[in-house]
Amino acid sequence: MRVVIVSGSSGSGKSSALNQLEDLGYYCVDNLPIALVSFLIEHFSKQSHQTHQGLAICIDIRTEDAGVTDFRDYLRALREGLELQLIFFDATAQALGKRFNETRRRHPLSVSGRSLADAIALERVVLEPLVAAADLIVDTSEMSPYQQREVVTARIGAAGANTMAIQVQSFGFKKGAPVDADLVLDMRMLPNPHWEPELRPFTGQAPEVKAFLETHTETHEVADDLIAMLGRWIPLYKESQRAYLTIAIGCTGGKHRSVYMTERIGSALADQFPAVTVNHRDMPLS
Repeated sequence: MRVVIVSGSSGSGKSSALNQLEDLGYYCVDNLPIALVSFLIEHFSKQSHQTHQGLAICIDIRTEDAGVTDFRDYLRALREGLELQLIFFDATAQALGKRFNETRRRHPLSVSGRSLADAIALERVVLEPLVAAADLIVDTSEMSPYQQREVVTARIGAAGANTMAIQVQSFGFKKGAPVDADLVLDMRMLPNPHWEPELRPFTGQAPEVKAFLETHTETHEVADDLIAMLGRWIPLYKESQRAYLTIAIGCTGGKHRSVYMTERIGSALADQFPAVTVNHRDMPLS
């Protein structure tokens, strides 16, 4: 039986993820006390659940059980005999604060005069054991609801097919490396199309930018080396029973070099492995 534990910071998109899992065919339960988790799993496993892809349970700071920080040890026992994954949704403190201010909702820890900033900081400390135990961390800081749905569909759906979901993502270092990355690769050693005035408006997907980068020998050397390395390493990750692997490829702004290399490496990996997705965190839409 497949069980997905959804957790994360308040305002990070947990509820949206749970709704998406329900659309994917999971039986979903939100804000369940930890003491009842094992009973629900046992009950669900005894029922005729062929009509569901699995069970999804949201566990977060709202739980009535004060032992939320001990849930990591509880997870070890739960994993025995189950196909269980813990997905943790997060966002920067700035993004979370903006969302609470926009919705005018109260943070669960904003009590006794505690400020929103202090509530967000406290929640991070309390949930740290769940972050450490997570099989996948999804940073929704720069994601639209539509992009988050795409991520949940791609990553959860692929894992449900008993294969490791591989995400290759471009980003800009000036906005920080993705917090959910397993491997971070730096493309800032390559020639920068930004300094070519006629190429600056385009992205790494444009034929003009591709042609520029491919006139340099080092571009092909870097790509070939990385594709060969990942071809050797990815099976080792799969053998360690991982369900997810995130490869983040960065350059200064996340517009040219990282986008080009993400497309190239993602295409090469898709020829070797199933369930490969490519996305660009910081690439302009136009």
